[in-house]
Amino acid sequence: MTPPCIHGFRTEECAACRTCPHGMVASRCSRCIKASSTPALRKAAINTHGVNPSEQRAGFEIFYVPAVHGWQVRGEDAAMSQESYRSIFLARKAVDQMASAEPPKAKRRS
Repeated sequence: MTPPCIHGFRTEECAACRTCPHGMVASRCSRCIKASSTPALRKAAINTHGVNPSEQRAGFEIFYVPAVHGWQVRGEDAAMSQESYRSIFLARKAVDQMASAEPPKAKRRS
């Protein structure tokens, strides 16, 4: 795994730090900005990114579901979540919240 950028994301996923095919930072490259300036070209650029790999995080699997155009989470019990997330960053945040949530404590009766 590549080290995170200064924004806390993987470098190839950060819009501000990602390197474009022209060897520049993608957010500052005039050729890349021009190529993605119309809605049709932006959609074409999104579809050319290829396969979205699944990822393991805190005992959960995060994977991309093309049918919903989003990311879903699968727990250790192999049950998929009902929610889908628009970005992998939101899915990671949800997994972190699920992992940090303590299971409910059973009440003891005396």
